[in-house]
Amino acid sequence: MEIKTNTPVFQIYPIPIVHTWTNVKEHGFYSNLLVLAEHTGTHVDSPAHVIEGGETIDSIPLERFMGEGMVVDASALPPRASITRSFLEEALSGRGVGKGWVVLIMTGYDSKAGTPQWFEHPGLDGTAADYLVELGVNAVGIDAPSVDHPPYPAHEKLLRSGVVIYENLTNLKPLIGKRFKFIGVPLKIVKGSASPVRALAVLEE
Repeated sequence: MEIKTNTPVFQIYPIPIVHTWTNVKEHGFYSNLLVLAEHTGTHVDSPAHVIEGGETIDSIPLERFMGEGMVVDASALPPRASITRSFLEEALSGRGVGKGWVVLIMTGYDSKAGTPQWFEHPGLDGTAADYLVELGVNAVGIDAPSVDHPPYPAHEKLLRSGVVIYENLTNLKPLIGKRFKFIGVPLKIVKGSASPVRALAVLEE
């Protein structure tokens, strides 16, 4: 997701501002001032986001922000549907997903960003989060503003187990059915709860 002035954000966060600070004509160089929450655009949550005293974004080894990836297609689910353990078990069956992998959920709701419907996306329930923790994945991501809904069971279970969470991913559809290396490295924000990222999928031959 792009970061620009008025990029849609989760309700509690301020609207981001990208302000021209200097320009070539007047100052000899071009630069911008960014005013935004850590959870702006495509971003990754650290355990400290919901766990008091949890790992902050700068303290997590970079290896946990990458891994073998696959996309789970949840786009046929109705609004606010729960993505359950049984749904994931069926979707991941025979795919070899395990320790160190990155599982990405495609809801299609990235196309609704900035509308009221954006917040009606499907989300993981507690059973799904437990299953992903059991698999030993490095990370879970979704193309929606949150991986779950209140009371946020997936945030609690995943982050408490050290599984980082990517939100506001985009362009997942071309990756369905393909194996790829996922990379989504954060900025080194000292004591950060999260960080914007540029997420990459390197397709395997």
